Parts: sequence; C-alpha cells; structure tokens
Amino acid sequence: MTGLNVLFIDDDSFMLKALHRVCRRLKPDYHFVLCEQQSMWQSVWGESTPPDVVFCDYLMPMRNGDEVLEEIACTYPSAVRVLLTGDVTEDVIIKASEVAHFVLSKPFAENDLNHVFLCLERLNELQFPQVSRAKLGQIGYFFVLPELALKLQNLLSQPDIDIKDVTEHIVTDSVITAKIIQFANSAFLGYRVHTTSLAEAIKRLGLRLVEAIVISISVEQQVSLRIPLSVYKHCSEWTYRYAAACRQNSKTLGFSTEMQDFIYVAALLTGLGHFSQALEQTDYDPDAESKLIDIEQALCYKPSTMSAVYFLTLWGFPSDICKTVLFQDKPPFSGVGLNEKSLSLVMFVTKLSLLGSLTSEAKQRIKTEINDTATMQWLELIMR
Repeated sequence: MTGLNVLFIDDDSFMLKALHRVCRRLKPDYHFVLCEQQSMWQSVWGESTPPDVVFCDYLMPMRNGDEVLEEIACTYPSAVRVLLTGDVTEDVIIKASEVAHFVLSKPFAENDLNHVFLCLERLNELQFPQVSRAKLGQIGYFFVLPELALKLQNLLSQPDIDIKDVTEHIVTDSVITAKIIQFANSAFLGYRVHTTSLAEAIKRLGLRLVEAIVISISVEQQVSLRIPLSVYKHCSEWTYRYAAACRQNSKTLGFSTEMQDFIYVAALLTGLGHFSQALEQTDYDPDAESKLIDIEQALCYKPSTMSAVYFLTLWGFPSDICKTVLFQDKPPFSGVGLNEKSLSLVMFVTKLSLLGSLTSEAKQRIKTEINDTATMQWLELIMR
C-alpha cells in the first residue's frame, strides 16, 4: 500500500513537531503536512489530492478544532477526522462527536495513533469508491462509538479479561443488561436453565457477541428519537430476525458453534447500516433495499452494507468481521468447505430467502457460480 496523506493542525509548534516525530517513526512511508495556523490549512495543504486523515488540536485561538474539522468535512468529506484534546469534559466530547471520527486525549499515546492508522489502512483495503467515502464521511452521517461500547472495547483489548469487570461496565445500562439476559435465555442457544445473572449471561454468549449486542443497542438508542417509531421498529426487527436466521442456517449446515456465533455477530452488526439509512429516509424499508427480483441486481453492494462496514472499520473491528459483512452482498462463490468465506455465502442466501427473492432463477444462478460439489450439497439444504 502506498503511503497515506496526513494533515496535522496545531498552534503549539512543540506539540506539532512531537506528533510528527512519533507518527513518522510509526509510518515512515506516509506523507505528513504540518500546519500551525488553523486559518491557513487550505493553503498549507495545497491543491493536491484530499488528505486521508486530519489530526486537529481542539483548543486553539480564534477557532477551536471542532470548527476547523467541520470546515474540512465540507471541503474533504472523505478524510477521516481526528480531534486531539486535553479537555475530556462531557460538553467537549459531545461537540467533538458531531464532527470527528476519533477523539484522542492529550498527551497522546502511540497505541492510540497506531490504532487510527490501522483502521484507516483497513478502510483503504476495502477499496470503497471515493463517492461513497465522501458521503459516509459527511457530518451528521457518522455514528461515534457509544461511550459504553468504547469502554467495553478497551476492556476487551486487555490480555487478561475478567468477566466481573465486563459485568460492572454493562450493568450501568439497564436496557442493555436486560437485552443481554434475554439473548442468553433464547431458545436457539440451547440452554434449558433460565438465568437472571448478567455474569452468567455474558459467559453463555461470549465476549464477542456481547460486544456486538452492546454496540447495536447503543446505536439504536442514539437514533430512536431521530426517526419515526415505525421505521425504528422495522429496522430493529429485521436485524434480529436476519441474525437469528443466519445462525440457524449455519447450525443446520454443520458449522461449529464458534462460527455460528461469528455469523450471528456479523448479521447483527449489519443493523448499523440500516439505521444510518433510516436517518436519511423517513420511510426507509430494509426489505425494499435488498428485495430485488433480478439476481444480477442482488449481487451488488447495498448502501446499508457499505455504511455498516465503514463504521465497523473505523471502530477498529477485525477485518474478518468487516469482510464477512461486506461480502454478504457479493459472496465469494469459489469458497470450499465450512469456513469464514462460506459464511458470507450463507448470509447472502439467507437474506434472499427472508425477502422472498430466492427464486428458481436465483437458485440456478447460485448453482452455476459454485464449483465445489460439497459446497453445493450443503448449500442446497437451506435453498429448499
């Protein structure tokens, strides 16, 4: 991958140089541009290609960093925006969340900077069209990772995870706590003994699924007051129905429990994209977006899928989850055996089935694309 273009904006020359020095050591192949006067960032950057990422200090004379990033978003909406701040009060975080993809505390840590670069590289690997990147980067479109989810993500990144610590974080939100316990008692998980213990529920579900549930519900809470109730309910119900069907089909096909959980998480996280689309359209219908009669039209990336993958990538989700979500629309038909690649194909078929679009023509097209006999045999089990 060629070096990415990075713009730093900070009125403190010492901090600016320190940031540049650290980042240059982390990414020697990147192209860095430094700007001390926030009003001059456009002339400093020049007329070259858009920056891939912009780091901007929050507290500066004349205009704060959130205002500068807002201007940058209007000019280069595809650029990932990072706000650096030593003020982590609620007011600052709320303002920052409206314009920045990332908010990093000062003094900055190398791991935080590296995390931003890693997310950006993963996003570039997915080769989103520039027009899609620009749209998804617009202010008001992007979901900031909710605080509870961010705390949980940081906790899960530690080498020695204590279920007690995870429980203490989640129990502060009664809605999410209730939902996790409800999931843990669901019939399809196979537990006969009912539990009311959050810690036991977390153990049953596993940390990866718990993280997905926390994020999904947190985002739902963010958008629930911004879209019609009927649209909110429809998006939510569709997401959970789709996730349950994907898990059931993977179980029917003989996938391991771990892979069943993986596909459930991937399907659950697709709901992020549906909610982002609902914010644009007051009458958004997740069924209508994918319910296409022509199989050729069905085999294309959907706006909701692109949105979901964009969010997940910039939130630092592993590439295997992001690719599985992305390829549910254009699955790799050449896969062999029960593996991660096959899960995207299961999601694709499951979606067509739920939407009533798994027609004879669609089945025949899928069969002609698959070369592996064993794959065709197990796939026929869910295409009946």
